[in-house]
Amino acid sequence: MTPTPVVPSDGYLTTGEVARRIRGTSQHVRELIKSGRITAIDIAKRGSRPRFRVSEAALADFLAASAVSPRGVA
Repeated sequence: MTPTPVVPSDGYLTTGEVARRIRGTSQHVRELIKSGRITAIDIAKRGSRPRFRVSEAALADFLAASAVSPRGVA
């Protein structure tokens, strides 16, 4: 029997997919994750390079927190 990796697929995005949605780079997304501005999970094996996945909800939270409201609109 072949082991099945436990990798979330539904509702989770790669850093590249998040980058395309926010019109940024994968590196910028990784920096946002490391700084705690975007919540992510790391699906990599211990000791290897991180492989982050971001939930749709975490991306929505980041975008909502980053929204700018106009001031002085009359």
